[in-house]
Formats: sequence, structure tokens, C-alpha cells
Amino acid sequence: MSSTSQPIAVIAKLLDLSERRVQQLSREGVIPKATRGQYDLIGSVRGYVRYLRDQAAKAQAGAPDYAAERARFIRARADLAEMEAEEKRGAVIAAGDVEAAWIAVLALLRTRLLALPDRLAPQVHGAASPGAVRDMLRGALREALEELVETDVRLERDQDDDPDPAGDASDAPDGGSGAEGADPAAGADDQ
Repeated sequence: MSSTSQPIAVIAKLLDLSERRVQQLSREGVIPKATRGQYDLIGSVRGYVRYLRDQAAKAQAGAPDYAAERARFIRARADLAEMEAEEKRGAVIAAGDVEAAWIAVLALLRTRLLALPDRLAPQVHGAASPGAVRDMLRGALREALEELVETDVRLERDQDDDPDPAGDASDAPDGGSGAEGADPAAGADDQ
């Protein structure tokens, strides 16, 4: 046994590591293997210094740092769990649900507005003056918009809970109610 061989406790204290970490570094080949529980002092220090230099070079070169990536992963999981909890509380709504609701609202609006010419043409034709036509159009637009305001647009998960949502935008294939003489197939190229 040479004078530079030291027990694991001395190597761990010198390198400011735990004994377990010294053993791990030895298995990884960073620190020379122990002989009968004794580690080569100079080889251990050189190996560990070389290991630290390599780690610093990797960090500067943009190589992923395991500890940083793990911390980022843990933060992402915590953020995801927080978002799921807020969604269950009803504090947030999934973007897909909001998009689906807006599509339903806009489809209903489109249906109502496209139905206006068919409904108003006979009335406007018999109107006495341009002012009367304007009043008819304003009244019909106001009525269509008020119906839209009163419409209950439900999110998909709400519709699953309520199998028969009366009066919402799911009655017609295009999201509208299909009322007021609108031809659902006629608007595909009008979008």
C-alpha cells in the first residue's frame, strides 16, 4: 500500500463529496477504482478535476445539464398539475373548448344573417320608402343579434353532462338552429 492511497472517508472529505458519490464516480471511471477500500489520492483528485472541467465545457457548449433539465421537467409537471387543478375548479377553460364555443356562436350568427334576405325580401319589396326598408332591416338585425345573445352556448364537456341541451347551437349540423328558412347546405362556399 502506497502513501498516496487513502480510505474513502478521506477522499470524500477532500473532494467535498459524500462517500456514496465517490463510489459512483469510481464506477463511472472518473476516479480510479479502489484497491481494498483504498483510493489513490492523486488519481482521485486529477480525475475529479478533469470531470469538473468536462462538465463546465459541456455547460458552455450548450450540452443539456441533467440537473437543470430535471428541474425544468419538475417545474413543467408542477405547472401542468396546477393548470389541471384550475381547470377542474372551473378557473380556466381549455383553448380548444373556447375555440369550439366561438365556432358555434359564429356559425349560429352566420345562419341567422344568411336567413335574413329570404325572410325580409317580401316585406322590403312592399315597403313604401327607403326609411321603412332601413327600419325593417335594423329591426331584423337587432332581433337576430338579441336571439344570439340569449343563446346558451355550452362547452363540449358541459354537453356531455346534459344529454338534451334545449336551445343551444347543437341542433343543426352547422351549429345553427336551422330556423328562419336558411338552407344549411347553401352556405359552404359562402364562408
